[in-house]
Order: sequence, then structure tokens, then C-alpha cells
Amino acid sequence: MLLKKANQLLADNRLKEAEFHFKTLLDTDPQNGEALFGLGRIALRLERFDAAVYLLQRSCERLPNMLEPLHALADAFNGVNSPNDALKVLEYAKALASHNPEPHYYLAQHYLTHGELDKAHTTFAQALSLGLYPVTAYILLELVQLGRFDKQHNYTSNLHHLLTQTNNLHLKMICYYALAKSYDQLDDIEQATNYYTLANKLQHQLSNFNTDELTAFYQQIIAHNPAPLFMNIEQGFKGTITPVFIIGMPRSGSTLLEQILASHSEFASIGEDTSISNHVVAFIEQQTKLPYPECLTALTPTLIEQGRTIYTNRLKQAKPIRAFMINKLPANYQSLGLIKRLFPNAKFIDLKRDFNATAWSVFSNYFAENEPYFCSVPEFKTYYDLYQTLMAHWHNALPNAIFTLEYEQLVSNPKEQLSQLFGFLGCNFEPQCLDFYKSKKPVSTLSKHAIRQPLNNKAVERWKRFEAPLRQLLNTQ
Repeated sequence: MLLKKANQLLADNRLKEAEFHFKTLLDTDPQNGEALFGLGRIALRLERFDAAVYLLQRSCERLPNMLEPLHALADAFNGVNSPNDALKVLEYAKALASHNPEPHYYLAQHYLTHGELDKAHTTFAQALSLGLYPVTAYILLELVQLGRFDKQHNYTSNLHHLLTQTNNLHLKMICYYALAKSYDQLDDIEQATNYYTLANKLQHQLSNFNTDELTAFYQQIIAHNPAPLFMNIEQGFKGTITPVFIIGMPRSGSTLLEQILASHSEFASIGEDTSISNHVVAFIEQQTKLPYPECLTALTPTLIEQGRTIYTNRLKQAKPIRAFMINKLPANYQSLGLIKRLFPNAKFIDLKRDFNATAWSVFSNYFAENEPYFCSVPEFKTYYDLYQTLMAHWHNALPNAIFTLEYEQLVSNPKEQLSQLFGFLGCNFEPQCLDFYKSKKPVSTLSKHAIRQPLNNKAVERWKRFEAPLRQLLNTQ
């Protein structure tokens, strides 16, 4: 009963209570593998990766035939920048359950994340051959996105068959996204549009708010970050590392830019890191007893120093650590004022892309988060307008800290655009930046399939094939 309650608390994200119950179990049974697994998952959730490795290793020893602790241990090893150890764990899990497609799926995802596309394709295909399971929908989605099929040999029949075999709405949604991607590549615009629309309608039902409800929040961010606050903020600050934030809308090319910058000898990346919003903001809210952004009015030099330390400690976990450390979480644009107060030397790259191209890319891709602006074009337009309004404020308040870069200019004239960008950041362009696609650095975003190709402009006008349905969707309430 205690274990069941602890697992339910963990499922409800009540981490402190869950941790207490798991520890109580260990007090009476120090070898309880399920309790160790629970504590390991909590450590993972809190991004305490060293602790997660220790706890999950002990859990795997005591639960030798369970796959879930092994998959969690692989995540923990990736968290401490040990991808080879993660690979060994995933290979062991696949050998342990060779007739189960789930460990094949996790191993293939590892290959995909690290740029081993051939191995990923082969392993996904092996997983597909093992029969129908809940994970099959996700396997098919990845195979479709890898794009190695044609009109004679494709996955549409697999997907239609799977749809007849499941009543699970979430799995149906994944199948709809995969069918849409399939018909898109097969140049059947009508069928692709139908399935994109079905997928997004299902996902929109899972969201629990409307985007216009964020309007007051954005207005408060502007109100609590007046331009005069930042007039003399850089005086006297000395930082050994320059934090660089790539901000903007999703699907605007942030992964591409990150990989280009990370190929420079003075740059490294921590990916789409949520430390500012999840840890620094949470700490300041807890200390001031005020919600964000109202808590910014109660910032003291001590709180600023403590918040800075939280983020600096996150940077220290990175391998390697370079003079310029990139964070490419697009939504960090909501926190520019706080970031600038923590790090007066911070630099921001406002990455922009044509609205239509961005809107269609968001609509045609599956985001695991059920946010309304990810699965409705009108909702995305509202979100885009909020972003535009807030960024206009930041450009006024922080004119020397923000560089605007247009995706279309980057892919059509990369050397000139990158030379200007590196000049803004305070260093020089290096030719190897354009060889980013040869890197095996991990990429876990939606761009992980496309980022292993040389710089090209294929995506610039891709949306125009769907111009008519996009216009119709924009006018749908």
C-alpha cells in the first residue's frame, strides 16, 4: 500500500511527499528496488543526475528483469554527459527483452539523438517487425520522419491497420501525425491536410486553457521590467562566461543555429535548458512569496547572486565548458529582464522566421506538450502576437543586448549573417561552423532528423504547398 501511494504521489508530481514515502519504505527494507527506482525517478525529474545514476544503478541490481529502471538509468547517464554508458545500458536492455519492441525503440532514439541515422532506421525497423504494441505508433512516427520510403514502399498501410486496432485517443493522434507526414512526403496534399487537421484537433482537446488567457501575464512582464531599470545594469559586473540565449518562436531554426554556434571553438551548448524558468524563478518565488513576474519587484542583491549561482551551477555541469554557453530554449524570451539582472553580460539572439512558415511547421509537427498554440493555427497566431509585443518591449529596454537574425537570411547568406552575429557576440566567424552537420553532438529536438544535413533552404518555402489550407485554418475559430 505504501509503495502504491508513493507511486501515485510521483505520478501527481507531488515529489516531496513521494520522496518521503519511498524513503520510509527504504527505512524498513533497504534493498527495496521499487523504492530506489522511485527515488531515482524523482532525482531525474529534479535534474539531480549524479544522484539519479547512483539510485537507479542500485535499483537495476535489485530489479534485474525490469526494463523501466534501465531506460531511466540511460536517461541519467545522458544527464551526466556519459552517452557511452547510456548506450551500453540500452543495448543490454534490448538483449534482455529481444522480442519486446520497447527497448528497441529507446535504443533507436539514442542512435537518432547522436546522429547515427542508419543505425536508428535499422533498429526502428526491427522494432516494427516484432508486432503491434502501444509503442508501435511512436516507432512508425519516427520511421516516417526519417523519410526513407516512396509510393511503392511506405508505412501508410501499417498506420491504417494500427488505427483499427486501438481505441486509445493518444495513440490515434500519433498515427494521424504519422499519416499526415507520410502523405505529405508522398505529395498527397489533400490527405496530408486531412490527417494534420485530425491530429491537431485531437491534441487541442487535451489542452486546458486558451492562449489569450496569457495576455495579462505578458502585460505584467512588461510592467515589472520597465526600460529605466536596465540603463546602468552592466556597470561593475565581471563574468568569465558569456551566457548566450537563442530565443523566439518554436520551429524558427533554433536547433540549426545552436549547432552552427556550438561548432565554434569558443562555444558550447546546454540545449533547451529550463533552469531559468524551472529553478531560478521557482527559487525567487519561494523566497519572496510572490509569483513571477511580480517577484521581480522584490529582488535584492542577495537574491540576484543566489539566482545567478543556481544557473552557473547548471552551466558547470556541461561538457565542455567554453567562454560562450548557449541556451536554446525559445521560451526564455519571457525571462529576458530577469536573465539580464542575473547576468548583465548575457547576449540574446532573437531568431525570426516568416510567420506562415513557422505556423505551418508548428501545426505539422507533434509536440509532446499539449499547449493550445502547438495544435491550433489561430491559437498560434495569438501566441505569436504576444511574443511580438513582448519582444518589442525588450528591444526598447535592452537595445544593445539583442541581435535579430532572420532564418531566411541565415540559410541564404550564412557567412555574412554569421560574421555579423559573431561580431555582436565579440568573436570571429570560424569556417568549421558550416560543417555542423558532421557533428555527433546529441540533438533531441524535433529537428534531430534534419540537422544532420548541410545548410540548405529547402524549408524556406515548404509551407507554400499548404498555403490554401493554412489560410483556411487561420480563419477557423
